[in-house]
Amino acid sequence: MLTTTNKILRFALAILILVSCNTNVADKKISLKTGEYELLFAVGETGIPVRLSIDSSNQWTIHNWNENIPLDSIKLNGDSFHIDMPLFNTSLDGHITSDSTFNGKWTDHSRDSLYQIAFIATHNADFRPRHVIDTKHADKLTYEVVFSPDSIADLSKAVGIFYRKSNTLVGTFLTESGDYRFLEGEDTGKSLHLSCFDGAHLFYFCANREGDQLTDGKFYSGNHWSEEWKGTMNESASLRNPDSLTFVQDKKSSFDFTVRNFDGDSVTFDSSHFKGHVTIVQIFGSWCPNCTDESIFVKSLYQKYHSRGLEVIPVAFERTADVSLAKQAVFSQFEELDLQYTPYFGGISNNGQSTKTFHKLSRISSYPTMVIIDKLGVVRKIHTGFYGPGTVEHFERHCTELTQFIEKLLAEVPPHL
Repeated sequence: MLTTTNKILRFALAILILVSCNTNVADKKISLKTGEYELLFAVGETGIPVRLSIDSSNQWTIHNWNENIPLDSIKLNGDSFHIDMPLFNTSLDGHITSDSTFNGKWTDHSRDSLYQIAFIATHNADFRPRHVIDTKHADKLTYEVVFSPDSIADLSKAVGIFYRKSNTLVGTFLTESGDYRFLEGEDTGKSLHLSCFDGAHLFYFCANREGDQLTDGKFYSGNHWSEEWKGTMNESASLRNPDSLTFVQDKKSSFDFTVRNFDGDSVTFDSSHFKGHVTIVQIFGSWCPNCTDESIFVKSLYQKYHSRGLEVIPVAFERTADVSLAKQAVFSQFEELDLQYTPYFGGISNNGQSTKTFHKLSRISSYPTMVIIDKLGVVRKIHTGFYGPGTVEHFERHCTELTQFIEKLLAEVPPHL
């Protein structure tokens, strides 16, 4: 294992290499070795490590625990490359500097301002060997976690669920807005380190281990956010019921909301649209991986139950107020996911617009939020966040419960229809 000092020295060297090698020779062509690569993103003191492989057919794939993300849009020009990341409006651009190294920048195009993070990649056969961990036969570690424990404004609770085999560690954090998806890393016995990169989010978690306590924790989300965290081992750790966080303010008032289609026209949904159907209103953002996990699940519900009367109304809240840019991002994702229903535009995601749009509800605190409406137009469930496949049994239970609830509503025969 590398010590923290060695990691810092390696990271500093990597950045020097990145700066010195960032040249483009258009007629230069270098073939990269096949095998495992460590991508090191320039965040924090030691960087954020991510696993990537290149096979004999030159297929590049990013690996986060048991999530594999093929990079199928690579465009090569001499020693330079451009990659549009799947599903999210981000890209990787860089240069191949030898048969075992390349470097570049990750750009998030979903933001109104320029957001880039540099990285360097090195062929490393010993970096995070791909151990397939059977969670049923691994040590399960559950922690009661607090992020920003010393901040009244930013304090939040979570549940850390990790699976350990030897020194390999995988898992995620459950929060009241979803989960941190597929994290992987190592547990040295004295400290733990977890990271992931899915094209939309770049995460790194580290902490010291002292008996049943995780101390001096640090969390980085890209280069725009960092906070401290701590954890206590607790098999019974839990969060509030996600169905209880948002509610209809006046149950006597009919549910309605007004959004825009992506041609810019105003569209109002009210009882006349909901009557006779079971409707899922999905409040989401194309930039949000938890929302994408939910979209894949909602797609499966739609395919199974649309013929029985299930409708889906997705309302996107994007990081830009520009309708044309938002349309490009949302429609691109819908095409990749092959979603067969029409999305609408709610506005920008970070100014409370979702709560203003859904003014009949108490507060939209998370993307995604799912509103389920029965055949009489009555809101029957509001589910905050989504526990995706990285949460293992929580995901399975969550999907089962929501499917059973949809089946129950579809089977109802209201007397006044």
